[in-house]
Amino acid sequence: MTVAQAEAAALGASELERALDLEAECTRLLALEEDLFEVSFWAPEMARRARPGEFAQIWTGPDHLRRPFSFSRADPERGTVSFYIGAVGRVTRRLRRLREGEPVRLLGPLGRGFSLPQEPGRSLLLAGGLGAAPFPLLADWLLGRGEAVVWLNGARSPAQLYPPELLPPGLAARSQVTEDGSLGRAARVTEALPAELSQFHRVYACGPNPMLAALWERLSSGSAAGRLEVSIEAPMGCGFGTCLGCAVPLPSEGAGYALCCRQGPVFPAGSLDWERLRRQPAHLE
Repeated sequence: MTVAQAEAAALGASELERALDLEAECTRLLALEEDLFEVSFWAPEMARRARPGEFAQIWTGPDHLRRPFSFSRADPERGTVSFYIGAVGRVTRRLRRLREGEPVRLLGPLGRGFSLPQEPGRSLLLAGGLGAAPFPLLADWLLGRGEAVVWLNGARSPAQLYPPELLPPGLAARSQVTEDGSLGRAARVTEALPAELSQFHRVYACGPNPMLAALWERLSSGSAAGRLEVSIEAPMGCGFGTCLGCAVPLPSEGAGYALCCRQGPVFPAGSLDWERLRRQPAHLE
C-alpha cells in the first residue's frame, strides 16, 4: 500500500448526529467590497458545536436548493454563527439582501474539519480569495491553544482579500499578495510561500481547487507535504452523503472516491488525486 492509499484508507466520516436542522434569524450583515459580505445568524447550540473547517447547508426558501458554506465564526457567548460569502449566484445574492430578523434554515455542523494540535507549535494559514472563509474560526481555535499563527492571503485584487480589520488579534504575522500587484507583492498566493516552510508544524490551505493543486505540486516532494491539510470545493447537494454529487477522486491505485461532505471538506493533501480533482466542477449550477 502506498502512502497515499494509506492516508485515503484512514479517512473517517463526519458525525451526522451532531448536526442540527433549525430556523435561524439574521443578526447582522456586514457588506464588504466586490459583493463580498459576512452574514451572522442566531444559533446558540450550533455555535457551541461548530468546529473549524466544518460547514452548514443554508436554505433560503422553496425556490432554491440548500448551499454549503464554511463556518467563518462561531461565537458561543453571543450565540451566533457567521459566514464569509461572495454574491455570485441566486442563493448568495438572496443572502446578500437579508435584513436583520429575517430567517433562513441552517443544517449543520456538517463535514470533517481541520485537525488541531495537541501541543502548541507554528501554523501557516494559506488562503486564496474566498478560501479565507474558514480561517477566522480556525485562527481563533489555534490561538486559544497557544499556537503561533501566520496568515497568508492572496487574491486577484485588494478588494477580494479578507479584510484585515476582521482578523482575530494575536497573529504572529500577516501578509497579503495580489495578482495585479496593487497591494503587497505581485504574485499568486502559491508563489508567495515563506522561504523556510520547515518552521511550520502545520500548513492549512483553502481556495479554488486549481490553486490547491498548484500548491500540492510545489510541496509534494518536500518535508511540508505531510503537514498540509486542504479544504476543497465540490458540488454538494445534500451535505450528508445521500446524493453522492460531491464524490472526489482518491489516488488512482484503486482507492476510489471519497464524499467531500462526509470525509471532507478537509483532507490531508496527499490523500487526493489532484490531476483528476482539478478537472471536476467545484459547484452546483
